[in-house]
Amino acid sequence: MVKFPSVIRAYCPSCRRHTTHDVNEVKGKARRALSKGQRRAKRHKKGYGNHGKYSKRAIIQSKMASKTSKKVDLRLKCADCGKMHPRSYPRTRKFEIVKLT
Repeated sequence: MVKFPSVIRAYCPSCRRHTTHDVNEVKGKARRALSKGQRRAKRHKKGYGNHGKYSKRAIIQSKMASKTSKKVDLRLKCADCGKMHPRSYPRTRKFEIVKLT
């Protein structure tokens, strides 16, 4: 379990110096329903019979070598200028942002 501070001092590219930053974890978003690929898949899945590549069964997780953890995407917000910039954190199973007192 990694406990990461909610406020850190880090380099800000826009201020071009080290300042305090608020740390937030980026969460995944839902897929866009109106993207080209989603519209194409919806069109191909209409009706009866074979749907080509959209008829294939999903690959079973046991057949695919999957990772046991995910990389953590952090978003740092500069306290001085208010700009945000990303930072990646290495693979961890559990990640928690804590407020240090």
